[in-house]
Amino acid sequence: MQENNTAAAVGAEHAEGPQKPSRKHKGFATAKKKDLIFYCILSAFPIAQFAIFYVGVNFNSFLLAFKSYDAVTGVMSWVGFDNIVDAFRAMTTQYELTVAAKNSIIAYLCGLLVGVPLALLFSYYIYKKMFLSGFFRVVLFLPSILSAIAMSVMFYYFAERAIPGYWETLFGSQIRGLLSNPDTAFATLIFYTNWIGFGTSTLMYSGAMNSISESVVEAAELDGASPLREFISVTLPLIYPTIVTFLVVGVAGIFTQQLNIYSMYGTGAETYLNTFGYYLYRETSKMHMTDYPFLSSLGLLMTIVAAPLTLIVKYLLEKFGPSVD
Repeated sequence: MQENNTAAAVGAEHAEGPQKPSRKHKGFATAKKKDLIFYCILSAFPIAQFAIFYVGVNFNSFLLAFKSYDAVTGVMSWVGFDNIVDAFRAMTTQYELTVAAKNSIIAYLCGLLVGVPLALLFSYYIYKKMFLSGFFRVVLFLPSILSAIAMSVMFYYFAERAIPGYWETLFGSQIRGLLSNPDTAFATLIFYTNWIGFGTSTLMYSGAMNSISESVVEAAELDGASPLREFISVTLPLIYPTIVTFLVVGVAGIFTQQLNIYSMYGTGAETYLNTFGYYLYRETSKMHMTDYPFLSSLGLLMTIVAAPLTLIVKYLLEKFGPSVD
C-alpha cells in the first residue's frame, strides 16, 4: 500500500513537469547579472585606455625601430635592422650618449650607496619611535605629496638665489648659483632627486618594519641585542623583500632617470648634465617624425640591456640575500 502511494507521488511530480525556480532565486540571478554588467562598464574605459595608450603605443614604438619615414611622401617603409645598427653606433660613439651613460650610472650608484642606507637608518629611527620621529616622518614625506613642479621651482630659486645671497651676506663674496655652476650643478641635481624621493622610500621601509612581529623584537632584546645589532640581524633580514624591490626598480631606473633636469632647465640643459631618461625625453619632444625610428631603436636597445640586467640583479639578490627561515 505504501509503495503504491510513493509511486503515485513520483508520477504526479513527473506529470507536473520540472519545478520553476523560485522568485527569490530569479531575483538573485538578476542582481548578479546587473552587477556583472556594471563592473564591465566600469572597467571598460581603463582597460581600453591601457590597451590603446600603453600596449598600442609601445607596440607601435617597437615597430618604428624597424621602419623609416619619408618626409616628402609621408610613407613608412621597412628597413630591417638599419636603425638598430645606427643606434648602437651612436651609443658607443656619440658624445651626448656616452655622457648620459656615465651620468646615469653615477646617479644610480649615489642612490644605491648613499640614498638607500640613509633611508634605512631614518626608517629605523622612525620605527623605534625615537625623539622627534613623528616630526621627521612628516618633514621627509612632505616633498612627496606636494606638486613636483612647485617643489622644483622652490628648490631652483633656493639654489640659484637664496644660497648665493646668504653667502654674500655672511662672507662678503659672490658665488654662482648651484644649478648654473658647472662644478656643482650635477651634484645638486643628484642631491635634489634623492631628497625628493627620500620620503617615499622611508615610508615604505618604516611600514615594512612596523609589520615585524613584536615577539621577535622582544626576543632580541631579551638576548641582549643592542639597537645596532637588532637593526642588522633582525630588522634588515625581515624587510629584505622590500629592499630588493627598491634595488631592482633602481636598476631599471638607470635608463629612465631624468634627475629632474627637465623641471629645472626645460630642454636647454647642457650636455654634461645628460642622462638617458632626459636625453630621450628631450629629443622626443623636439624631434621630427623622421627621427622617431632612431629614438625607437635606441629605446629598444636600452630595453634589451635593462631587462636581463634587472632580472639578473633580482635573481642574485634573492639567491644570496639573508634567509628568514
